[in-house]
Amino acid sequence: MARPCALLTFLVVMHYWSSCCLGCDLPQTHHLRSKRVSTLLAQMRRLSPLSCLKDRKDFAFPLEKVDAQQIQKAQAIPVLQELTQQVLILFTSDQSFAAWETSLLHTFCDGLFQQLRDLQACLMQQVELQEPSSSQKDSLVAVRNYFYRITVYLKEKKHSPCAWEVVRAEVWRALSSSANLLARLSEEKN
Repeated sequence: MARPCALLTFLVVMHYWSSCCLGCDLPQTHHLRSKRVSTLLAQMRRLSPLSCLKDRKDFAFPLEKVDAQQIQKAQAIPVLQELTQQVLILFTSDQSFAAWETSLLHTFCDGLFQQLRDLQACLMQQVELQEPSSSQKDSLVAVRNYFYRITVYLKEKKHSPCAWEVVRAEVWRALSSSANLLARLSEEKN
């Protein structure tokens, strides 16, 4: 289970913004879990990203192009939940266990699972549990397609160590972009 440091950083920031700005009550321990997950992801790195430059690929992270005006805070939580769930699926695969140190991977996945539970609980707290908007549905589909492209890439590269390092770095970048989106959402509402 290769967990990019970016993903962990993103999850920390996303959970901070979620608890402070998105109208749901995430546990106080959520921020600490996110920091721990980020640290674990950093510890999982086995190769220098520079040694894998030939394997780089643009997976077209969909939320980088999302304008903060197009998505509301309440819509961000389901998208963040989907992102977290997809990362967890990716890093609990058999191939992931072959790529990463097992105890770090287990601890990392446990942290992601706890974050996912927090996000699901947050969704249940939201009073407006209505039908998702078309933009929210589009965002959820875009996140799923993004992770599909990552999965196909790993298969094409036969789950090589460099492929996993590229994915780890990509997930970190995706999480950072998502955290930036939430920061912009928070600034606009203040």
